[in-house]
Amino acid sequence: NTADNRGQVNMKITCTRVSTILFYLSMFVSSAATASVILSPTAVIGNTMGTAGGMTDNIINQSGLASGFTSGVTDFTAYITATPIHATNDASNAWAGDSEDFGSPVLGDMDFDLGAIYELSSLALWSQSNVNGIDSFTILTSLDNTFASATIVGTFSAAVLSPIEAQTFAMPSTAQFVRLMVNSNHGGSNVNIGEVAFEVSNVPIPAAVWLFGSGLVGLACVTRRKKAA
Repeated sequence: NTADNRGQVNMKITCTRVSTILFYLSMFVSSAATASVILSPTAVIGNTMGTAGGMTDNIINQSGLASGFTSGVTDFTAYITATPIHATNDASNAWAGDSEDFGSPVLGDMDFDLGAIYELSSLALWSQSNVNGIDSFTILTSLDNTFASATIVGTFSAAVLSPIEAQTFAMPSTAQFVRLMVNSNHGGSNVNIGEVAFEVSNVPIPAAVWLFGSGLVGLACVTRRKKAA
């Protein structure tokens, strides 16, 4: 009995050590392999500001960018540091919202689907080189497309830039859906957007494999203990 008890204790210690090693290996692999990449939304799923020119798809398809990127692959910092310029907004490469009576802009929401749940770090926004560019805006994120339990990330201000360069805004959050709530522009008759993209950190598949392996080890140890009993 004493020998059996010692064997069970040793087996328990071994299983615990193996599971712990696998867990920390998974964290190391995840940390080492996770890259901060630039990601385009897969779709614009909501727009309460109407469309007076262009299409909402134009702001997620890189149509106006002088240099493009590979969504989900290109390093975010390296790409933004290279100062990618967006062409002056027109119907072929951007989107423009409606105007109300007397030339005031229609303000509202633009909702984006990222296609999966990501850890978001920041928003990259190419706005407009004139008074139709976005001024104040609020970012909300959500795990569902209804935004019923949305997180308000913050309210920001974008500048008018000429040429149109990317402006980045920190928005740490975990979400699949992002709402850009436009509060004001710089005095123009409508709201213009050239391009929208996000900085995300992907959890690589190898990390998930390690975690799965850790779970299998634990399950195997439980099974062995039951057999020993």
